[in-house]
Amino acid sequence: MIRVLGTTQQACDGLTRREMLRMGGLSLLGLSLEDLVRAEQAQIIAPARGKAKSVILLYLFGGPAVQETFDPKPNAPLEFRGEFGSIPTSVPGVHFCEYLPRMAKWMHRSTLIRSATHDMNDHSAGLLYTMTGAPPDKLESLVPTLPTQAPSMNSVIEYLARNGRHTMPASVWMPCYPGWGEKITRPGPFAGWLGQRWDPLITQCELHDTYVPKDFYDVQRHPTGRIVPLGTELNSDITLDRFSSRRKLAEQLQAQTAQIGNSEAYERFDDYQRRAFDILADTSSANSPWRAFDLTGEKPATRDRYGRHLYGEAALTARRMIERGVRFVTVCWECFDKVGGDPTAWDTHSRHFPIMKDFRLPSLDQVYSALCEDLHARGLLDETLIVVMGEMGRSPKVNNNGGRDHWSYLYNILLTGAGVKQGYVHGASDEKAQRPTSNPVTPADFIATLYAAMGIDPSVIIEDSGGRPRPMTPGGTVIREIVG
Repeated sequence: MIRVLGTTQQACDGLTRREMLRMGGLSLLGLSLEDLVRAEQAQIIAPARGKAKSVILLYLFGGPAVQETFDPKPNAPLEFRGEFGSIPTSVPGVHFCEYLPRMAKWMHRSTLIRSATHDMNDHSAGLLYTMTGAPPDKLESLVPTLPTQAPSMNSVIEYLARNGRHTMPASVWMPCYPGWGEKITRPGPFAGWLGQRWDPLITQCELHDTYVPKDFYDVQRHPTGRIVPLGTELNSDITLDRFSSRRKLAEQLQAQTAQIGNSEAYERFDDYQRRAFDILADTSSANSPWRAFDLTGEKPATRDRYGRHLYGEAALTARRMIERGVRFVTVCWECFDKVGGDPTAWDTHSRHFPIMKDFRLPSLDQVYSALCEDLHARGLLDETLIVVMGEMGRSPKVNNNGGRDHWSYLYNILLTGAGVKQGYVHGASDEKAQRPTSNPVTPADFIATLYAAMGIDPSVIIEDSGGRPRPMTPGGTVIREIVG
């Protein structure tokens, strides 16, 4: 059954526009049904000229401090200012933390939001809110993942691309689902009321060189490992020819079972089965776009430039994915304290400054700048938007353990590349980094603005898994000053 995005409008004979389109075989102004649907889809998912065709989101889970990233406070008292200095960026009057020298050179290609804010002062709640634009029903520790929650940006992009025939997904989340390293599942990347079929591809990771941390702040080295797309590798004893024979047999069985009927569950299973076969067959081909996950063909110097750690490898994989048509890739920092690796991500209630100086800031500086340089050299930065953000910031005042605590009331978002204004700072905060003083930006506002930067109309109405119309962006307003 074909369902067309947009609002339901009633014709003069009482039929809705959507019902007319479902009848099939109609021609309107010389357009076939197929042409009409394709035209409407093109208005929604095709980026306008100068817009971002793809997004790479570097999600700094745990909450990066604005004071130690993109909004240092050199004139604040020491207990607020912290231990680090600041450096000028390529935009006069704009300063970054002194340990982000490579990032500072790209500010002239960026928009920096210094006034992002929300009141969900919890990691899981903040992750859900900043990825979906809708807060959880209840602020609690470890907000559960529920089918009633709003879909993530990743899932919306996956849904909007549903009419394309590609084995590669439109949206990917790496290197693992949020919470994997803590042996829990956090909300955020999932499809919610859109239905699980529109979840992004969420990869698995195999950690290398693991260690058992003494406590949550025992960061000894950057995490290293391998990113693995689940279900895309044939067993070693099955050749491609043998696999093709199995596929033909399955198709014959499917034809014999047609009498079961065309229930929604059966159609969904049929779609999953076809997609699984397509993926397995495609990944076994030498020219498969799924080879994006295989970095062995990259020059050693390129891999060194991104970093031979998990996030450098993930960012390089993200670049390879957008070259193959993936529209939205999230690379999320993860806490690996329960699986033998780097424990804290950006959640530094203790040892904040040594962890930032020795690990977090150097790796972010390396990964981000490598992405900018690589995309620019390949002519892709003019059609790709790099986003750097977390689910919150850190507290204005340094605590007694030398750390900064949760602070969702002020955080920064850096956007570099296509679809946004260049060399622009939106909003400001007070001298102690407590609250925005101008142009506050909510998660829903940011998501609406991001869609607009991609050439997607954020006011579109889409249908949930039960066929009910829902707003794609819950209450957000596009910030026109940001969209380039």
